[in-house]
Amino acid sequence: MKKIILTLFIASFAFLANAQVKTVAIQTSAVCEMCKKTLERDLSFEKGVKSVNLDLETMVLNIAYLDAKTDPDVLRKRVTLVGYNADSLMRDPKAYEKLDECCKDGAHPEMDHIKHKKKKDGN
Repeated sequence: MKKIILTLFIASFAFLANAQVKTVAIQTSAVCEMCKKTLERDLSFEKGVKSVNLDLETMVLNIAYLDAKTDPDVLRKRVTLVGYNADSLMRDPKAYEKLDECCKDGAHPEMDHIKHKKKKDGN
């Protein structure tokens, strides 16, 4: 039994030793400090995530992750389950309703020019 456990431990260590840290930039619908706090906190608990940072000026969520543990599609899906758009994926409506009012559409009119520019540019 000890040999089996040791073999499994060594095999899993070898698998993770080959894992690489990669990054993905995800365009979100996040608009404020509360959005930043919510996304960074939630995504930091996602399996394989090493770091998360939301740039509020560009509304881009930058995530460093272990490629052996997760992938960009899983991370995008997780963003939608928190209540935000993630690239071309639309947010989960139930999760969106649970967000603070300041995180919802129209709460920050000063950010509208960024959203409109991104739509115009096709991003």
